[in-house]
Amino acid sequence: MKKLTNHTLGPRGVNTKGGTVWIEPGETVEIDEKEIVGGLPDLGKKASASAAGDSDDVKALTAHVADLTKQVEALEAEKTALTELGEESAKELETLQKANADLTKQVEALKKPAR
Repeated sequence: MKKLTNHTLGPRGVNTKGGTVWIEPGETVEIDEKEIVGGLPDLGKKASASAAGDSDDVKALTAHVADLTKQVEALEAEKTALTELGEESAKELETLQKANADLTKQVEALKKPAR
């Protein structure tokens, strides 16, 4: 019996006397070598230990992502603060516009001639 493991991202078929045996990604099957018809498909190579995230490049990218995440959080906090300030400014503007309208009415009333 021969153990075959599919290390690729897609299924691979092995032709046997009894039909095609499909091997899903990551799956290992045992097939009698005498039953195999033709050549074996490319089953890929087993992932190396560095592929698990131990490389310096992966560490550098992880640190960069963490830095960018902090920048995004800071910008979101700044955006929230500016939004709140904008809302406060809009309320203050509305109050000042009402006060201006009231003062305008008072001035118009004072400009009218006395009877």
